[in-house]
Amino acid sequence: MAGAGIGAEFLPRAGKLSVVDHTIAELTSAISSGRFKPGCKIPNEFELVAELGVSRNSLREAIKMLECMGVVEIRRGDGTYVCSQLNPSVLDNVVYSLIFDLSTSQELLELRQILDEMIVRLAIEKIEPEDIFFLEDNIAQMTSYIAQGDSENASLADYEFHIRLIDIGKNPFFMRISKGIYRLFSQSIAKTILLDQDASSAPVYHQNILNCIIEKRYDDVSSVISDSLKTWRDILKRD
Repeated sequence: MAGAGIGAEFLPRAGKLSVVDHTIAELTSAISSGRFKPGCKIPNEFELVAELGVSRNSLREAIKMLECMGVVEIRRGDGTYVCSQLNPSVLDNVVYSLIFDLSTSQELLELRQILDEMIVRLAIEKIEPEDIFFLEDNIAQMTSYIAQGDSENASLADYEFHIRLIDIGKNPFFMRISKGIYRLFSQSIAKTILLDQDASSAPVYHQNILNCIIEKRYDDVSSVISDSLKTWRDILKRD
């Protein structure tokens, strides 16, 4: 049954996850791939235990966690169903968080570099005057927050800057993927603001990104994004 399993490709790396997390990964993979469709009943406990090679307790804990997240619904005396009104963002968060758990810091830095470059290139093509106004105001607010020592609001402004760049691209599919990943980057964004507060470099990096977009400097995108990630890169070297 291994060849037709829920997600056999995950099995060799299961050691990096707890058994429960691994089970959640398997089940969410089956849902996202369409094997278990919204509103449909998933296999019973006996079948899943045999297919996944986990204990009944681990499976039950994974199911309970998925129920709490609104991914599945447990119907007493009947079975477990994939929620018919499944919120994609909930599933995205589960999948992306598992990806992050399996990735090294260097791999995540590379992902951020690639993602930000794509976001900026789309923004160069589609940015509107009102977007420029928003981003300029955002940079000014962020600069003010940093000067006041308000790292919490500075981090929020930093995050909002990137989310607005994603929205500028006006590509629904890319927006969903990018925002899902960026929700998990939020902690690293907050950490760089906190550790780099005195240098106040984040607004400068953001202004450089905005200038690159406004001036449509496609050839400079990679270097501008690499510069903007310098603080994060330095933090990873120290950790």
